[in-house]
Amino acid sequence: MMRTSMSSSRQCYLLVLLVAVFGVVGQSAGDEKKPIKVFILAGQSNMQGHGRISMNKDGDLNFAAKQKQFTYLKKDGKWAERNDVWYYHKSGRGGVIKGNLKPGLGANKNSVGPELAFGHVIGNHFDEQVLLIKCAWGGQAIGMTFRPPSAGMPSEKDFDMMFERAKKKRPKLTKDEFKKIFGSKYRQTIAEVKDVLSNLKKHFPDYDGQGYEIAGVFWHQGWNDATKKHLAQEYESNMVHFIKDLRRDLGQKDLPFVIATSGMGGPDATGVAGFLAKSIEPAQVAAAKKSDRCVAVSTRQFQKHKPGRQKSHWHNSAESYCLVGDASAKAMIKILTGK
Repeated sequence: MMRTSMSSSRQCYLLVLLVAVFGVVGQSAGDEKKPIKVFILAGQSNMQGHGRISMNKDGDLNFAAKQKQFTYLKKDGKWAERNDVWYYHKSGRGGVIKGNLKPGLGANKNSVGPELAFGHVIGNHFDEQVLLIKCAWGGQAIGMTFRPPSAGMPSEKDFDMMFERAKKKRPKLTKDEFKKIFGSKYRQTIAEVKDVLSNLKKHFPDYDGQGYEIAGVFWHQGWNDATKKHLAQEYESNMVHFIKDLRRDLGQKDLPFVIATSGMGGPDATGVAGFLAKSIEPAQVAAAKKSDRCVAVSTRQFQKHKPGRQKSHWHNSAESYCLVGDASAKAMIKILTGK
């Protein structure tokens, strides 16, 4: 009996020891930091963001923060700053803005873009660190500066027409110089994303070597293509090529892609803003349907208030930019989770 008792005691001791050891091992493995979730935010000035933080009017960010949907914008009465969501953007003038997600990361320190709400929703969804890399500059067209490689050059007729218009502003411009403009922002986007990801520790000192995963692309653009009929006509084709080429050049053939349609101005918009609804928006929806793991988010209903005069910039409504970012993030999560 004593022998059996001692054997049982030893077995219990060994069992406790094994549980303790493997418990520690399991905890250690669980504590390993997972790769950073990287999202690329690309487009033109509306992705840059011209929603004003304070205008003392319905539609500014102060107004948006009072709405139930966006209570996450403030914490203890102050603008929330998220150290679990990093942000990087290199402006057209070469200045770099980087750090934690917070208001003031739009086209200037007094404005916001879709990145704010997008980052909050994505940050709430993931336990991992999130990084938003914004590649957006004002006045860009997917038919020109963002033109994807596989789309080729425009027809000779369209190219000559565009070249003659450009020469009126730059008389010494040559055709070879003009050709280089096509796809220049596409190439810059690829180069900047690769540069940031190759130098994470330099840009974000808190990076702990956990690696990264490019998790998705969020696109918001369209105004400049709507100002030229031939560019509007080829938008759908260029968008399909853009999605395919970006996935190829970033090394992920099924990279999730969300297109926030060009709904600025709202249902009653006129001029270019109104033409977007007849040309660019349908093209964006059609392109999304032709691409796997791609969703077009309708946005025209998001122009609830018009606090500013800039029709092309959602009338400077931060509320609109937040609605665009919030809906796009939720669409992205659906693609990622399959739900």
